[in-house]
Amino acid sequence: MAGNRSRFEEYLQRANDFVWSEKWPEAIAMFRRALRESPNDANALMAYAWSLFNAGEMDEALQVYQRLARLTPDDPGPYERIGDILERKEENEGAAQMYLRAAEIYRAQKLSKPLYEALEAAVRVNPRLDTAWDELLKHYQEQGNITKAVEAALWLSHLYQAQDPQEAIAICRQIQRFVPNDRRLGLAMTLLQSNRPLPPPHLLTAESAAPEPDDAWLDEEAGEGNGSDPGSPTEIARQRALESLAESLFSEERPQAVGLSQEQVSLLISKAVDAQTRGDLTEAVDAYRRLIRGGVTMPSIHFNLGLLFKEQMHFEQAIEQFQLSLPEAEYVLGSHFALGECYQAQGQFEQALEHFLEVVKIVDLTTVKRNEAGDLIRVYEGLAQNLINTGEPERVQQLSNSLVDFLSQRGWEEEVMKARERLDSLARSGTVLSLAEIISLPGSEDVLRSIAMAQEYQRRKKIYAALEELLNAVGLAPFYLPLHHLLGTLFLENGNIEAALDKFRTIANTYEIRQQTSLALTTYQQILSLSPLDINIHTRVIEMLTQRGRIDEALEQRLQLADAYYQLAQPDRAREAYVEALRLAPRGSADRRWQVRILHRMADLDLQRLSWPAAIKDYEQITKIAPDDERAHLGLLRLYPRVGKTSLGIGALDKLIRRYLETQRTQKAIAVLEELVQEDPTSIPLRARIAQIYLNTGQRDKALEHLDVLGDLQLEAGQKQAAVKTIEAIIALNPPNFNVYAQLYTELTGREPPMLRRAE
Repeated sequence: MAGNRSRFEEYLQRANDFVWSEKWPEAIAMFRRALRESPNDANALMAYAWSLFNAGEMDEALQVYQRLARLTPDDPGPYERIGDILERKEENEGAAQMYLRAAEIYRAQKLSKPLYEALEAAVRVNPRLDTAWDELLKHYQEQGNITKAVEAALWLSHLYQAQDPQEAIAICRQIQRFVPNDRRLGLAMTLLQSNRPLPPPHLLTAESAAPEPDDAWLDEEAGEGNGSDPGSPTEIARQRALESLAESLFSEERPQAVGLSQEQVSLLISKAVDAQTRGDLTEAVDAYRRLIRGGVTMPSIHFNLGLLFKEQMHFEQAIEQFQLSLPEAEYVLGSHFALGECYQAQGQFEQALEHFLEVVKIVDLTTVKRNEAGDLIRVYEGLAQNLINTGEPERVQQLSNSLVDFLSQRGWEEEVMKARERLDSLARSGTVLSLAEIISLPGSEDVLRSIAMAQEYQRRKKIYAALEELLNAVGLAPFYLPLHHLLGTLFLENGNIEAALDKFRTIANTYEIRQQTSLALTTYQQILSLSPLDINIHTRVIEMLTQRGRIDEALEQRLQLADAYYQLAQPDRAREAYVEALRLAPRGSADRRWQVRILHRMADLDLQRLSWPAAIKDYEQITKIAPDDERAHLGLLRLYPRVGKTSLGIGALDKLIRRYLETQRTQKAIAVLEELVQEDPTSIPLRARIAQIYLNTGQRDKALEHLDVLGDLQLEAGQKQAAVKTIEAIIALNPPNFNVYAQLYTELTGREPPMLRRAE
């Protein structure tokens, strides 16, 4: 009934107002009233369930979401909410099934991002879902998310071990190609290959792979004289290369050769490995060269031959071989390290440092989160460029020596993890520090110890003790900028904001001079978080981002600059900032819709300045770029009458409605018109359009409701002929009160209505 629908919409609007104000009990009460008028309205039910959820009424929310799932089986939203509630109630099996159902719907709708989020939720509550892990593993590999890929691979291997151990090994080996030094993958391979149970990933530790008592003597014998750690990256790669060559002798897929039989290839490999192991460099080199001349181009051969040339001090020939083994993931660390040693031995310290830094960078990248990898790479690029540009050979040589000493020590991989933990505690939000810099510091262990003490004193609010420790660290490493940043943070916590800002500005400028742009930008961003109206910093950040082609970030910064001008009561300068952003917008990412976003911001500003013509121009540009932009079309509808162009406003509305109808979004068109009619119930053009669209869609009762009001409005406005046509349209619909309209028609026209009597 019309009255019921009207009450429903009234209650719904009031409920939505309470939702926006986060007044959940009031919203719930009003949604209940609305739903008594229209119990199966999906939108109202969804909002009602959301209100119950936020109010903590989980049981009732669960019932409503379950009802929604039955009403709208192709909507994944209710299933995800049910899963969320069941997860909170620790009903994990049921939660996982709901998340999987949502994933099925997303898959059918070809929506990748929410699909994988739903799968991740499912394995979070029930990690024994092998099919979900399998799909996630493929996704993580495609996205290059190695950390998550390792986790997925370990779970799959754990789940597959009992039924298909070879498949479990294959999964681990496949991922190990990308992260050859991942400790957990190594432990998993040890367990799988020795037919011992592989625990779930979160329980996988070094103790898991410890040899059983009966085999312990084997481990002791194997490690006697060598220690348990294989040594430098070059030594690790040498052992791997020898093992690879030995395995190739027993592999069904023998190395391909030209001019050599398989027996000759096997004989030469055996001879080369044996000679290299015995220290007969000449015989080993000869055997490897014969293999290469015969067309055998295994990376392990090139790497071993490079090592032999290096030992013979034939550095150019060694470099040539290491360049050939470098592209192979298993030898990338060892090849870079060996190349650095070759260049260092020749006195080419800049080239040596380039390769040593690459080793540390690759190792360092395995210790940080995936979303920090890009920043860390830029830090290393800036560090290398800065060292080369400064033209300080002593500093370059000193850093090279520090890196070689660190990577040559026993247990360097463990030390990497320890150093990363301390660096992460030192790094502020949004920054990532390089392992290379801390390694190169004289007395780095003492510096890190002082930093840890200072941070602990800060946590305990012992400001002066923290300051003393920091000053001690600065004395040890005066040019290490993270220490100075800690000083700035100390000033900030002590309420001395100006001193902190001065310190941060100096740090940012120094990073710029050192060409460590990423860290400079992060520091500038921190300054802006403390002083958001600093126009000079905004401008400098925009310049830096634009110069480096980071256009999306530069555009975001320009919008922040405009906000700053507005807050400083400089609207003209704010508009200039938007205009500059608009010029840059074509270079930004298309999916960010920069031009539309900026023009909307300009229109908002022009509206606040009461500059109607300028705002109209903004909206007109938007409608050309984005014909579906509802806000712009409706903005024109409201603004044109203010400059005496009412007909143009209705024309803008007609374009929007036509667009919706052409793209088969009739319900959207109806919703827009209904909202406009509620805002202006006496508008004849709006009533006419909503009535017509209901007629076109066969919604007779709704059409009659609006035609009735339309006729009254036309008569009140003296539009007799238009009112007659409206009454004719009503009569054609054969309304319940046909005789009333027929009599009115006769009174207005003096003629009988088109239909002489109401049809039976």
